[in-house]
Amino acid sequence: MAKKVYRAAVYARLSKEDGDREESNSITSQRAICESYIAQHGDLELVGTFIDDGYSGVSLERPDFRRMEQEIKEGGINCVVVKDLSRFARNYIEAGKYQERIFPKLGVRFIAVNDGYDSLYGDPQSDSFIIPFKNLFNDTYCKDISIKIRSSLDVKRKNGEYVGNFAPYGYKKAEGNRNALVVDEGAAGTVRLVFSLYKDGMSIQKIADRLNGTGTASPMEYKISQGVKFETMFKTGACAKWSYNAVKRILTNEIYIGILAQGKTGTPNYKVRQARKKDEDEWVRVEDAVEPLVTYEDFMAVRMMLGRDMRSAAGGPENNVLSGFLFCADCGQTMVRKTVPSKNRKYVYYVCSSSKAKHGCTTHCISAAEAEKAVLNAVRDQIGLVLDLDAALERIGRLPDAGGTFSYDAQIAKLEEEIECDMGMKLGLYESLSAGVIDREEYTEFRNRYSGRINGKRAALERLKKEQKEASAMGMSDRRWVALFKEHENIEKLDRRVLMGLVDKVLVHEGHGVELLFKYGTEYARASRYAAGFADALQKAV
Repeated sequence: MAKKVYRAAVYARLSKEDGDREESNSITSQRAICESYIAQHGDLELVGTFIDDGYSGVSLERPDFRRMEQEIKEGGINCVVVKDLSRFARNYIEAGKYQERIFPKLGVRFIAVNDGYDSLYGDPQSDSFIIPFKNLFNDTYCKDISIKIRSSLDVKRKNGEYVGNFAPYGYKKAEGNRNALVVDEGAAGTVRLVFSLYKDGMSIQKIADRLNGTGTASPMEYKISQGVKFETMFKTGACAKWSYNAVKRILTNEIYIGILAQGKTGTPNYKVRQARKKDEDEWVRVEDAVEPLVTYEDFMAVRMMLGRDMRSAAGGPENNVLSGFLFCADCGQTMVRKTVPSKNRKYVYYVCSSSKAKHGCTTHCISAAEAEKAVLNAVRDQIGLVLDLDAALERIGRLPDAGGTFSYDAQIAKLEEEIECDMGMKLGLYESLSAGVIDREEYTEFRNRYSGRINGKRAALERLKKEQKEASAMGMSDRRWVALFKEHENIEKLDRRVLMGLVDKVLVHEGHGVELLFKYGTEYARASRYAAGFADALQKAV
C-alpha cells in the first residue's frame, strides 16, 4: 500500500513588536529550516510558502495566514509546517483552537520543527499538557514584550520625546535623533500664514481655497514631496488638496505653541489591535517640547474665535472687522449684521439675534459705523490706561527704598505676632475660669471675641500674602501683556488683529451703548491694586 503524501505548506512570520528580530528568527532562516525538514521526509511534498513579515503573533488577522487558511479549506493543503509554535501564533487561546479543533476537523497535519511536534505522530496524553504549556509561554513572552514597549514609549512621551511615525506638518525629525523634532521651514511658513490669514478675518474654507489657488502643497502632498511614504484614508483624488479640516487641524494643534501632546489613542491590551481614542486627561502633554511656530497669545486668540459664529450674510464681506465679537449686553446672544439698501447707499447695522428669533429680547440696534467708532475709542482709552499704569509701575520699581516703604514682610510678621498673642490670651481664659477670675458666661463671651479676632486676622493675613505674591509678579519680565497694548499705542484704524489681541467681547446695550471686555483684565486689576496700595503706603509714610 502506497504511503500517503501530504501537501505541505511552509508558514513563516516575523514581527518587531514581538521582539522577533533576532537573526535566528529571520524569514530566510525559517524557510530554510522548514524546507529542509520537508525534503528529508518522503511523506511531505512542498506545495506553497506563506510569509507574513511585520505581523504580530498575537492576532491571526494576517494576509498570508488567511490566504493559507483559504487554500486549506479548498483542499490544496493538508499539512502546515512552521519553524516553532511561536511562529504560528503567540495567542494562547487562538493557537490552541487551531491545533486542537480546527486543524483536526479539517484533517490538517501540523508540524513545529524546533519544538519536535508532529500532530500525526504525537502522544495525545503528553501533548495535551506540553503543547498548551508552550503556547502559554509564547503568549506570556508576547505580553512581557508588549509591557516593556509600552513602558518605554510612555517614558519617552513624558520626557518630551516624539514617538510618532511621521513628524507633524511644520516639523521634521532631527538628523541622528528620531525622537526629536526640529522646525521644517518649508512647511513652517505655511503654518504661520494660516494663522495670519485667520487673524485677518479670513474663514477656514477661504484659507483652504487660497492655499489651493496658490499651488501650496497640502500636508499630505508635502510629505510625499519630501520622500515620506505612507498611506491614508483622507486622500480622495490623485492629488490631495487643502480642505476645511486640514486647515482647522493646524489652527487647533497645540504643537505650534511648543506643547507636545501624545498618547491620544491606544489599545486596551496587547491582544486587542484596534486603537481607541483616549480621554484628553489621559494624554501625555509636555510644554516647551518643541520650538513654537506661533505665539501663545495668537494661538489662544484663534482658539477663542473658533468657538464663535463667524458666518457672514450672503453678499456681505467675508468676516467683517467686528465679526464674532459683538454680543447683546442683556441676553448674551450674538449680534447679527444686517444690510438695508436705500437708493444709492447701503445702511449696515447690527441687531440682537435673540430678538430676531422672537425670544423676548429687544433689537439693541446699532449701526456698523457707530459700533466700530465706539470700539476704536474704547480701545484707545484702554491702551492709554495700560500705558499710564505701566509708567507708574516703572516709577515704583525705580524707587531706592520701595520695599522698605511698603514692606509686606513687616506687615505679615506683625499680623502673625498679633494672632499668636490672641491665641495665647484665648488659651489663658480656661485658667481664669478655673481660678474663678471669670465666670462661665464671661468665659464664653471672651472666647468668642478672641475667636472672631483670630479668624479676622487670619483672613487679613491670607489677603496680605496673596497681595505680596501678586506684587512679586509686577516685575517687567512678567508684564508681557503690557507689550501687547504697547504694540497698538498709535492706533488709527480698527482691524481684527487689534481685536483678537486685546478684546474678549464687545457688549451692545440698549440705546447704542457699547462696553468692551478686554483681555488680561485680571492682570490689569492686580497691577492697579498694587500701584494703589503702594501710593497709599507712601502717603501714610509722609
